[in-house]
Amino acid sequence: MQYKKYFTISYDDGSIDDKRMIEIMDAYGIKGTFNLNSGNMAPIKNTYPRSISLEEIPEVYKNHEVATHGFKHPNYNQLTREEIEDDIKKDIALLSKIVGYDTLGHAYPYGVWNQTTLDVFTEQNIRYARTVGSSLRFDLPTNPLLISPTSHHSDPHIFTVLDEFIKAEPTDSDLLFYLWGHSYEFSRNLEFSSWDHFEKICKLISGKDDIVYCTNMEFFNITNI
Repeated sequence: MQYKKYFTISYDDGSIDDKRMIEIMDAYGIKGTFNLNSGNMAPIKNTYPRSISLEEIPEVYKNHEVATHGFKHPNYNQLTREEIEDDIKKDIALLSKIVGYDTLGHAYPYGVWNQTTLDVFTEQNIRYARTVGSSLRFDLPTNPLLISPTSHHSDPHIFTVLDEFIKAEPTDSDLLFYLWGHSYEFSRNLEFSSWDHFEKICKLISGKDDIVYCTNMEFFNITNI
C-alpha cells in the first residue's frame, strides 16, 4: 500500500480578510475549509464591514469548503443539550441552503467541547470537528470529532515543522499537516501573523507532487477515517 501526505487549512469566523487569504491560496493551489457563524454574518453586503455577508458566501468560497462554527459562536460548555442542538442545526441549515451542499464539518468555537457536544454532533451527523492548539505532529485523527491541528500559523516553529513534513516519507501510514487560524490575524502585521508570513507558508508547501492539497471534508472522504 502506498501512503500519502495531505495538507489542509481550517480558518474561522468569516472575516472579510478571507477574500485576500483565498486569493493567495488559489495562487498557490492550496485548498481549505472556512468555518462560519451564519447567525453573526450580515444578510446584506457591507452591513457589518468586518464580516463576509451571507449573499457573498457562494462566490467567495466557491473553490473551498464551507463548514460550521456555531450559529452564534457560543461556548458549548455553557449551553444545555437543547441549546447546543438548536445552535448547530441552525448553522447547518442556513449554510447548507446557501452553498448547496451539506455543511457537516465543524470547528469548535473557543476550541471547547464536552461529551454532550459530542453526543449531539454524532446525532446531527457532523463528519468531523476541530479543536485548537498545536500538536506539531502529522498523525491522522483517531477521533474525527476531536481533531488536534498540526499548527496555528503563528506558531514560532511553523517553518521547521513544515520542512519536516515536506521531507517526511509516509512509510507506515498517511500523514496530515493541518493548519488553522483566523484570516484577520494577518492584518496585525506581526512576525508570525502577517500577509507576507502566510504567503511564505503557502509558497513553501505548494507544488509538491507527493502532497495532496485538499479541504477538510475531502481529506475525510478520501481517507474514510
